[in-house]
Amino acid sequence: MSALGIGGSEMVHFGILGAGNIAHSFCGAANKTEDACVLAVASKELDRARAWAEQEAVPRAYGSYEEMLKDPDIEAVYIATTGNFHYGNIKQCLQAGKHVICEKAMVATEEEAREAFRLADEKNLFLMEAMWSRFLPKTQKVREWVREGRIGRVKLIQGTIGFQAPKDPQGRLYNPDLGGGVLYDLGVYLIDLLPYFVDQRIVDTQAWIQRAGTGIDETVNLNLKLEDCWANGQMSLAAKLPEDAYIYGETGYIRIPKIHWGTEALLYDQEERLVEHFNRPEEFGFVYELAEAVRCIRSGAMESNIASREMTLVSSRIYDKYLRPLGDGEEAVRVS
Repeated sequence: MSALGIGGSEMVHFGILGAGNIAHSFCGAANKTEDACVLAVASKELDRARAWAEQEAVPRAYGSYEEMLKDPDIEAVYIATTGNFHYGNIKQCLQAGKHVICEKAMVATEEEAREAFRLADEKNLFLMEAMWSRFLPKTQKVREWVREGRIGRVKLIQGTIGFQAPKDPQGRLYNPDLGGGVLYDLGVYLIDLLPYFVDQRIVDTQAWIQRAGTGIDETVNLNLKLEDCWANGQMSLAAKLPEDAYIYGETGYIRIPKIHWGTEALLYDQEERLVEHFNRPEEFGFVYELAEAVRCIRSGAMESNIASREMTLVSSRIYDKYLRPLGDGEEAVRVS
């Protein structure tokens, strides 16, 4: 399907499923991306879609997802609904012939991930999880330092992410029916970023999980055994954490302030002297992710090498391992 001819441009025209807060970020990125624009937004309530569209100067608003997906001018869709709807929304979009970027966590299980990618292959469409943090310039700089041996052989990685969320049992984060829980919302960053920094596969995992009264995973300590080192990630919806990461090597270490956003990475030698300070002002984090998606769609690529299918499959296997429902008499803290 082609969106050529809209306004005489060759840009990729997007529709957005879900008129929520995260959709504003995507729209802001599209406004800063030369080859992308948001043509429409859809909500289950037409008034909500119209209000959102008016705020963002988006020309078309739809009161149902099905109606928007029939729009022949829309080539790709950004899914901004809550996590419990992602899998069904992805299938809807692919069946309608639209390329898809889906907000993280893309799906809840490995089976859903595999079926989504199978359908994308069948329809010859691009599908990517929106792990925008992998695309940040500072993330790529950290990978470069590690690849060049600037800190020697990597021995250990640490990362934290967390904030004190409202304990609303009906809210998105604490309601299991809405895909709540810290692994889905925050832990996915650690799972997707810590191994990526050092370009190593996860070969085994271990987790300690503290659950909230609603049953969601509220605080998690996750160990990742990589090919040649260990990574530890701590995440919580109950406490504010620094959200920094450290990569320790035999001849130095790297500090990454604000692991999943921001502009900085700092390289230290063995004596803790600052060797290099990377700080590139971030125009807007989603811009890098969107630029990659547009490049893939226009070139006919089925996936991004940065936010790859394997990235999504790996994280979904971890969800399968640790987020199954607790059985009768099973303790709220699980070690595997």
